[in-house]
Amino acid sequence: MDHNTENSGEVVFIDLNDDAGEDVNNIIDIDCIMGQQGSGDATQNVQKHWINILEKGIDHLTDAEITGLRFSSIDDGGQFYNTYAKLVGFSIRKDEIKRNKNNIVTSRRWVCAKEGFQTTRKEDNLNCKREARPITRTGCKAAFRIRFDRRSNEWVVGEFKKEHNHDLVAQLETQFLRSHRHIKDSDKAYIIALHNNVGFIPKDLYNHVVADRNSNISDGDAECALAYLQAKADMDSSFFYRYTVDKESRLANLFWTDSQSRLDYECFGDVLAFDTTYKTNVYKKPLVILVGVNHHRQTTVFGCAVLVDETIETYIWVLQNLLVAMNNKTPISVVTDGDKAMSAAIKSVFPESRHRLCVWHLDRNAFANLPNTEAYESFITCMVRYVTPDEFEDMWQKMVNKHNLHNHEWLHEMYAKKKKWAEAYMRGHFFSGCRSTQRCEAMNAFFNRYVNRKTRLYQLFQQVDRALTRIRHNEMGADFSSNYTEPILFSKLVKIEKHAANILTREMFSRVQEEIMNEQTFIVLDSTESEGYRTYTLTQYECPDSKWEVVYYPKDQHMKCSCLLFESYGYPCAHLFAIMKAEHLKQIPPSCIMKRWLKTAKSDLSDKHESQISPDVISMARFSALSFSCSQMCFFGSRTKEGFEELKVEIARLKCRMEELYNSNGNANGEGIHSRVGIKRNVRDPAIVKTKGDHGSTSNSSAKVRRCSNCRDVGHTRRTLTTHMNSWNNLHQMHQLTHLIYKQIMLETFNHDGGRFQHS
Repeated sequence: MDHNTENSGEVVFIDLNDDAGEDVNNIIDIDCIMGQQGSGDATQNVQKHWINILEKGIDHLTDAEITGLRFSSIDDGGQFYNTYAKLVGFSIRKDEIKRNKNNIVTSRRWVCAKEGFQTTRKEDNLNCKREARPITRTGCKAAFRIRFDRRSNEWVVGEFKKEHNHDLVAQLETQFLRSHRHIKDSDKAYIIALHNNVGFIPKDLYNHVVADRNSNISDGDAECALAYLQAKADMDSSFFYRYTVDKESRLANLFWTDSQSRLDYECFGDVLAFDTTYKTNVYKKPLVILVGVNHHRQTTVFGCAVLVDETIETYIWVLQNLLVAMNNKTPISVVTDGDKAMSAAIKSVFPESRHRLCVWHLDRNAFANLPNTEAYESFITCMVRYVTPDEFEDMWQKMVNKHNLHNHEWLHEMYAKKKKWAEAYMRGHFFSGCRSTQRCEAMNAFFNRYVNRKTRLYQLFQQVDRALTRIRHNEMGADFSSNYTEPILFSKLVKIEKHAANILTREMFSRVQEEIMNEQTFIVLDSTESEGYRTYTLTQYECPDSKWEVVYYPKDQHMKCSCLLFESYGYPCAHLFAIMKAEHLKQIPPSCIMKRWLKTAKSDLSDKHESQISPDVISMARFSALSFSCSQMCFFGSRTKEGFEELKVEIARLKCRMEELYNSNGNANGEGIHSRVGIKRNVRDPAIVKTKGDHGSTSNSSAKVRRCSNCRDVGHTRRTLTTHMNSWNNLHQMHQLTHLIYKQIMLETFNHDGGRFQHS
């Protein structure tokens, strides 16, 4: 299979001199790729002739040009093939090596990392406690061999096979391929130099950061924050933000989301969870993070908001702006804690959505409000047990009678909300496995690594972008694992299990595989034929009293089970797999596949939000490309005295030349946020607010008083206590001396007045 036709993303070489700005993900520089190979061989000091061939582009590279290459060493040949592999989108590994009778290497062969097949034993995998390693071999025949030519004293190409039998990796995901994850020697030397001698002390770095922050917010924190968001909107045409101001023109509420979050909501916006976190900024404004679940069951962020308060009107404003940003797509289900303002806002903005209360908060409230442990355990049983609504009512009545809770106020309040938390009423409603706001709590904890109560708004937006980059990088890693490795198959339903492995992400396949394995315990008791469909009755081995019904329509292979697992979680249950086996199906029917769990869940998007790359990003790409080349040059130049002296002169000459070009283009004054946006909104910094989650003072000067750990007094510490006591003794002696002098003055005054007062 030709790699030119199978590669999902065409390799494009972009001229970094183009100021128009292309997609930065396609910016590929040969020097960058070479630098990442990590070879420290001396041949890197010479310009390699094969670089010019690769710079033509993979689409224009012929087999004759590759087979005609010559290399100065084995490392040179290996570096070429690894660079070629990264441009195409696969990983390599060493294979065969041949030596002569003098033990001298005469031939070296490299192969695609997916060459051969992995030996597996199902029995060992079934009994293994750890998860089996995925299959990475597909029997790919791609290979590259060089051999030593004695006549020319060079290494020539002896074999080149370019066809692959697997999908090739997109350029952004080559960072996960093993042969491309090396740190080159020049970078290692640079890291060591930074640790040993950076030319300044930590205080200088701190002063620079503070000065840079102060210069950014010279027009005010709110003005700078809004300018930052406007700059992102200029770069990303699908970036969305809205804000409000109060009567004093202070920033009140602010909501924002970027193009990637909007795409994620389009794919996974059927379930929404949100919660409020505190202590994320200097103004004590609560931060709301709206999250969902992606196709890897990872948490994905749909948007963020900073609020002036936590009233119903404020939450309505947030949800309405979320709807505007997401093209009025409402979620199927919403999960929050028991906050009454949130519940009222959800009922107002999402009247058709199913609202669920967090089971973790209910658990804590039940433990705090119920009179004893037995009553608490009975309540939890009613909450989580998979029963019918009638069975739930019976269980509830028994609990109330047993523990004499007829007049319990909190219990009556919870019973009125039973359709928001009882599993009996949640069956059949899709929540993608979300039963609590745990994802929100975890996301809050994750964001707290980047922000704290001293963070300014301008810094808050920057840190949120950093956190989002980390989250999306993790999703990219999960995409790579799902698309380019295969799981181990265990069951006897090989075709059905293979089909599930091919279409589902790795995380969802593990859950489906568990249901396939459990299918063996179910027995078909009876089947009845009706007009257009069949009804199967199943029972479970060693549980003859438990029964389930599955309705199957042969015409379109539609299936539905009475357990409602598919409707609740989005993947087929073991009962459905038992009927697939009974009907001799070879694949999972489309009615039992939910698109949001597929590997291709984000591939066919109805609305492509295209973004325009900013000049800053293009400049950063240029800087990265030059840094790779310069760091490598500095590494070799530092190894010899002659190289060091020569390189120092050349760097000084080039530095002066580049500075002249920079100044001649009128860029000496910088391109800050304000100069790019050029909008003055006259929005003042927010006022410090009082929130539910922060019980401290709203004053900025509420610093904690430091006390001595010995005497609990202020003004000194345990370390300076002796000095303090000496000072106190001196002060006491001076006070006594002052008192004696005062008495002497009074006595002299008494004698002068003729003894009208008697002095004792």
